[in-house]
Amino acid sequence: MIITFASSKGGVGKSTACAATGGRLAVRGDSVFIVDLDQNRTVERWGRKARIEGLTVRAIEREDFSSVFREISSGGSVDHILIDLAGARETTALKAFARSDLVVIPAQASEPDLREALVISKDVRDVGDEIGRAIPYRLLLTKMSPLRTRVTEFAYQEMARHGLPVFQTTMVERVAYKEMFLTGVPPAMTDKGGAGAEVASLVAEMEAIAATSQEHQPHQMAG
Repeated sequence: MIITFASSKGGVGKSTACAATGGRLAVRGDSVFIVDLDQNRTVERWGRKARIEGLTVRAIEREDFSSVFREISSGGSVDHILIDLAGARETTALKAFARSDLVVIPAQASEPDLREALVISKDVRDVGDEIGRAIPYRLLLTKMSPLRTRVTEFAYQEMARHGLPVFQTTMVERVAYKEMFLTGVPPAMTDKGGAGAEVASLVAEMEAIAATSQEHQPHQMAG
């Protein structure tokens, strides 16, 4: 499956969600290629530490995206391609959306993050209109408090009001997500009952959504 992680602002947990997802898929035995387009190269630095069999992380420049994507997808040896976009609105995002089985839009439960998530969701729909295929997308709530708060209630109300589709799984603020970037070891290997369980649940949701998308786009991995 091809999954793009997108946000038009930084600090929302985009790279964390991408790395944790890639780690989960690779640890269970799948081959995963992560394309890091974020200017901070957070996932690429994590990948150098991770050294998980079946996991490849490459940081590339925006202008190289199309050629690199063709190179990866044409080989037929990769089970999943994950794309970590820059934390900004730029044209490479539109190319990534068009190739995706699913676009993940991470956001904290705050008004600024939800506003930006609406912007990205509109971009995804616009690209879908252009290519004649509805591109699945979901908002992923990140850095959540374990307890339901007024801020959380506001977030869910706003998502419902705007018709934003959202993952049932949320990413709670946990030490395991921060430690992942220090050690290279993903939550799938270190925190199976907390962050690891969250990521496993999230990946299951992703696969269910992507499977439906792939049914309508059978040759997508060919680029």
